[in-house]
Amino acid sequence: MAACTREPLAAIDTNIAGTQSVLDAVAATDRIRRMVFVSSASVYGDGNPEETDTPELLTMRQLLESVLGRIPPQFHEFTRRRPVSVYGNTKAWGEEQTSLILGQVGTSYAIVRYFSVYGEPQTVKPNSHSWVVAWFAARAHLGLPLHLNGGGRQMRDMVHVDDIAEGTLRALVSPRAHTETVNIGTGIPTSVRQVAELVREHYPNTGFLDTPLPAGDPLGGYAATRRMENILGWKPKVTVAQGVARYVNWLRDTPAAAPGWLRESTAA
Repeated sequence: MAACTREPLAAIDTNIAGTQSVLDAVAATDRIRRMVFVSSASVYGDGNPEETDTPELLTMRQLLESVLGRIPPQFHEFTRRRPVSVYGNTKAWGEEQTSLILGQVGTSYAIVRYFSVYGEPQTVKPNSHSWVVAWFAARAHLGLPLHLNGGGRQMRDMVHVDDIAEGTLRALVSPRAHTETVNIGTGIPTSVRQVAELVREHYPNTGFLDTPLPAGDPLGGYAATRRMENILGWKPKVTVAQGVARYVNWLRDTPAAAPGWLRESTAA
């Protein structure tokens, strides 16, 4: 996501021109029974509760938020898309184009909206703030403080890569997934700060450092999962605590996964 914000033309080339090339290839053959387009919760942006709450619920939400702070929205598949990043925009376009191109030729498709994917062997990339579990675990492993962008108040629905894989495969083969759009998430909101706390349980001496919120980084929310459970007959199995522990154990067994450039910053 951060790379798309820095290089929007590269994002357009990959996520728009690249998607169109795939759709053209699928539309040109009758050998493909179904295509799954991988979209993202980024299409929801920060949401807009005013569009889905009744007046009574909206008043209650405003009262609670005045006391508790922001309450993360739950994103339903019918929630209006409001991307706040180039990446989210390209994914919203991909959804519409998949429906348009494959609908015209009668090829079955499904659209899955991934929430925050994490898990081994995911590793960090320079100048990125995505993949928070990998970032936090790698920094803690090297004795560096964890950067809490925006104080870590962003909400994420953390989905382990094993569950992402199974959900996607089910969307590919489930008869009920034909032309459907389905969230792939746990339905549980987790703040970035909570992820940091889970990592610190494994590295008790780790410090936190509040840093500015990067451009295009949504405050986020969490998935509504009823459609996913009904259409795919399934729900994710790996909890965030289990997933973080698995990643930390993998990192300890694979120390080279904490990249050289990050090690150099530690030495400096």
